Amino acid sequence: MSTSVDGTHWTQAARIPIDAVTSTADHFIPGLDIDPATGGSTAHLGLTYYYYPQANCTAATCALYAGFISSADGGGTWSAATPVAGPMALSWLPSTDSGQMVGDYIATSFASGNAYGFFAVAKAKSGSTFNEAIYTTQTGFNVAAAQAKNSSAGERPVGSAVGSAAAQTYAVRKRVRR
Repeated sequence: MSTSVDGTHWTQAARIPIDAVTSTADHFIPGLDIDPATGGSTAHLGLTYYYYPQANCTAATCALYAGFISSADGGGTWSAATPVAGPMALSWLPSTDSGQMVGDYIATSFASGNAYGFFAVAKAKSGSTFNEAIYTTQTGFNVAAAQAKNSSAGERPVGSAVGSAAAQTYAVRKRVRR
């Protein structure tokens, strides 16, 4: 994540600490929102995302989940990650030229101070008919009440890491736990 106060000058990208840097999980397709009633170093952020708990899975063994994480201090620290949907088998997802895809139907929106994640959930097909719909959490997440657990302070990108954000590798200089 990178932030800016003027839209021209940006901070160096920082990893959102969903898991430890040694995790074998793969997180992708983020849906980030900021509570419009907050800002700056006290901005409330909500992030809904998809993930594979085990990144080196195959199409037959991958289990797809949706998760949520939040920050009440502009991204300085983050709550513990919360699974919100899954597991979903990849065979339940429609096929594309790139393989099975859940789509990019994901978002987070704030209402009355609570963050609501919106995400696709696939269930087993009925014959050849897919069973996929968009869901949200019933009550939302109270970002202000979530306890700050993790920070990526002290981490730095590994110089040789290239490619997509999902493939970005990080080294740890100092692990911060609160």
